[in-house]
Amino acid sequence: MKRLTSFALAALALAAGCDANPPKPGAGGSAAPPAAAAPSAADVPSIMIVPTPGRPATFSTADGAALSGELFVSPEPNAPALILVHRLNGDRAELEPLVRRLVVAPKRFTILSLDLRGHGASKAPPKAKAGDTQALARDVEAAVAHVIEATEPRAVVLVGTSIGAALSSQVAFGASKVTALALVSPGESIAGHPLYKPYSEVRNLPTFVAGAKDDTVSKAAVDALEKMAMKGTVKRYEGSRHSAQFLGEEHPELWGDLESWVLGVFSELPAERKSLYLAPGKEPKKPGAGSKKGGGPG
Repeated sequence: MKRLTSFALAALALAAGCDANPPKPGAGGSAAPPAAAAPSAADVPSIMIVPTPGRPATFSTADGAALSGELFVSPEPNAPALILVHRLNGDRAELEPLVRRLVVAPKRFTILSLDLRGHGASKAPPKAKAGDTQALARDVEAAVAHVIEATEPRAVVLVGTSIGAALSSQVAFGASKVTALALVSPGESIAGHPLYKPYSEVRNLPTFVAGAKDDTVSKAAVDALEKMAMKGTVKRYEGSRHSAQFLGEEHPELWGDLESWVLGVFSELPAERKSLYLAPGKEPKKPGAGSKKGGGPG
């Protein structure tokens, strides 16, 4: 009995000793589990990115059009402003895919997306003729004035699609804060709005030009603007779809291309305005071009 009791006591003592001295890492025991690593920026869920909030924007033009849109004010003071101008018979929803990208982008523009008069929620002046498009440039001018008054941006970038490309070009020269233009599916003259003459005045500004290769409205205009632009980025997509809405449906990469370009001009500052008018095909020859040795008829 004594031997059994002594054996039991010894076993208990041994067990107690094991509990009191847990194995150390590298000494024959299991290593302690490693501490959890701190999450990197890439591990932060996208749900933690707070989008720039939007709010309704209403303003009027000099001739009495009542315009509506949506304004997204950047958290950065005096951030550059982006004004989005849709196609004819469309509305500001056309450029919504670009807005969704930019409100969560690493660089935050202030964004004004507007409905042109007679489109979406915007109203033409009471005595305006139905379908009259000749005063549409005034809407873009009013949008520029509104965003400058509301947010005091250091610069303004205009993005226009189809007729919006022509309207943006018409307004850019007179708006001294405009630093860059994006022209999607431009046309030589849409609804009587010329493109080349007004764009030529600002062809020194960074310009994004995009269109479908077989778009009969835009093909010639994209080719001409590529020659005219002094700081141009040109994208041609397969197919024949016209305007950002329909081109973007067939080629969603349009929105990524636009976003990348827009973020690339975030830091552009206003430049001095001077007339740069040059009709397509009328570019001056480079010095020495076409000259013959020994002279000849002038």
